[in-house]
Amino acid sequence: MLTQESESHSPPERPPPLIDQQPFEPPLADLPTNASTAPSRARRVDQSAFRRRLQPGLCPDPTEASQIRETLTARFRNESWAGAGRLYVDPRLPEGAHLPLLHYLQQAERETIAQLGLDPEPPDVFAYFDKELLVAAACTNRNVVAYYDGALHVVLDREDVQASVVHEYAHHALMSHGILGPAWAQEGIAMLIAREAWWLDPARLGEVRDNPMPLEVMEQSIPYTLRPEQSVLFYVQAASMVACMVRGNGAGLRGLMDALGASASAAQGEGSYDPSTILDPSAWHGCIDGLISSARPVH
Repeated sequence: MLTQESESHSPPERPPPLIDQQPFEPPLADLPTNASTAPSRARRVDQSAFRRRLQPGLCPDPTEASQIRETLTARFRNESWAGAGRLYVDPRLPEGAHLPLLHYLQQAERETIAQLGLDPEPPDVFAYFDKELLVAAACTNRNVVAYYDGALHVVLDREDVQASVVHEYAHHALMSHGILGPAWAQEGIAMLIAREAWWLDPARLGEVRDNPMPLEVMEQSIPYTLRPEQSVLFYVQAASMVACMVRGNGAGLRGLMDALGASASAAQGEGSYDPSTILDPSAWHGCIDGLISSARPVH
């Protein structure tokens, strides 16, 4: 999860493509508009590409991050919080500083059960005094204040720590049940569960409507590891995609998970979904326009 200080108050300059593919029309715009009669346009998602999200520090080679993790585990205060889950607290934090965090974790459990129907085993949690130590132990950009790599990592001295905890716990719930990708669904679902609202900025929504990142990028990227300006656009697009897909759908986020093909096959390294069954392509611009009209500019 990005720190909100990283978000500029004007639209960021359009970054270049993140992979060797040219940007194309808005997400799903090349799909048939009559999903009920059109042939399937299923997109296969290689879940193994997301294994990095479960490696210490989100690093391609987790060796150094694993060593740092062992050091933190030895030096941080060790608290139990639920079941087998352990809470490791930065010794620079005062005694009792972790108590509000326990409340946020309980809230995160309730939200994932209520909105996703998922109740995973509690993760290990690392609570940091500042983001300098958090990013020192990870392969993320320096604006990250929370992330999930099989354990939940969060900086406590922030006003948005509650949203960070719920967001990262949503990743834990999804990944614990074999739902690793696509990346836009991981992030968009987590943002909606955490009730984040910073992305509802008309300028940024207009940017992703008119110049969206390629769908391949939205499926495969780890936003924590992108440059800050790219991460911001990724999150805005992911949240808007999920918001539009569940808009007016009584099944909500659970229905989206079903449409994404979240099943036992995902845990075995392979998943697929048909975007045309999730969102009528002709509704994309209209939905974004509706989000823009109801959003407040960021000053």
